[in-house]
Amino acid sequence: MLRFFHNPLLVAKLAEYEYLIKGNKKQSTIEYKIKRLIKDITGEVFDEIEVYNSGLSIPKITKNGFQATAIYIPQLNELLVIYRGSESEDISDWFYNYTGIVSGENTSQLDSACQFTKFLKRKIINFDSCYKVAAGHSLGGHLAITVELLKQTYQRVYTFNTALPQLKQLRKYDKKFNKKLQEYFLEKDLEETNKLQDFTANYYAKNAHHIYNFVRKNDFVQSLNMTVGTFNVGKTIEFPAIIKKFVKPEEYLTEEDTYELDKIFGDFYNRLLEKNITPNNVVENQKQVADEFIGLLVEKIKTPIQKQISNLRSKNNEQNDGRSKVADSYRTFKAIYNYLLYLAYSGIIPDDVIKSKGGKDATSLYKKVMGDTSKSNLKNLLKPLQEFYTLTRAIYTLTHAKALDDVEGWSEIAKAHDLPALYDELVKLKS
Repeated sequence: MLRFFHNPLLVAKLAEYEYLIKGNKKQSTIEYKIKRLIKDITGEVFDEIEVYNSGLSIPKITKNGFQATAIYIPQLNELLVIYRGSESEDISDWFYNYTGIVSGENTSQLDSACQFTKFLKRKIINFDSCYKVAAGHSLGGHLAITVELLKQTYQRVYTFNTALPQLKQLRKYDKKFNKKLQEYFLEKDLEETNKLQDFTANYYAKNAHHIYNFVRKNDFVQSLNMTVGTFNVGKTIEFPAIIKKFVKPEEYLTEEDTYELDKIFGDFYNRLLEKNITPNNVVENQKQVADEFIGLLVEKIKTPIQKQISNLRSKNNEQNDGRSKVADSYRTFKAIYNYLLYLAYSGIIPDDVIKSKGGKDATSLYKKVMGDTSKSNLKNLLKPLQEFYTLTRAIYTLTHAKALDDVEGWSEIAKAHDLPALYDELVKLKS
């Protein structure tokens, strides 16, 4: 049966408007704009609609960056829930992207999404019997899919240039799924998350036939979707590429790099928790968040080298263990450096990383050190690494719109990712 919200173009345009709903918006203004959009796209006029925005209705669940809006049409008994994607100026969203979608440690926005559903159940009398559609762009698509896999609330899900669900998050919520993994895989294999992706996709496939993912080929969110533990689920409708020059993540990142990035961002999240920095207060602690990230890298990269220099100087028995720690140091450096190179060559961050003499020198010196961990070789490595620590702050330009606007090529990448770039394709689709 054809439903009113079985209209991807309408849903996409409503999702685009959802980004504009801020705390200073009046409820009457929001409802007017939504009614106007519905009329302009479908010709339908509804005198009564109910709109619930998370930021206006229950702001406490949005401190971690989560935002969503629900549109209920009583006349049709249909509900559309739109999960908002990442906002470039909101560090909370990017914090979740890296510590949640990449590492699987942070589940805060999923928790908020589930709380929003509970709120809607209380507010909408016919919630259980109404026809429900979920939608989301980018990060919002990740939330829409994950909530549906866990709760099976919606009759249809539409996503646009979505970030993928993360199986490590699902393991925390879905005890049945986690038990199946433990039955099918040895303990050591459970740590190698890439081995679990096909199993996970097949496990959830039976509950995903109503999930539709509209994707623009060469979309930059693939840099998140190549991470350890993310998987495809539902039907994917791919549209032709807009960006001609596209850099695949695997051109710069090895599988070992993706595992190491997963570990780095997981350790980063837990390090912040120890300092009482949570998803709810990262905005007011932006400087400390950046400082802690650099501090973590220094701890993982520089500290083992300095300790090995001390071991060699004192000729103690910890030299063999020190060599192993130096190898760990190189693995961390390589993963971060390769990821920064990927972002730079893609045009997402400034090309300072490519031009950096420190990064190149550190790479060649590390290779030398891996063959000969002499004191002089180790000492020579410390100086170029110092420049590298500074360059890693380029990651944080992703969370500041003005910094991104200055990056050549970013505007084209962002424009191709945004919802309006899909309108021409969606209008061609049959409802």
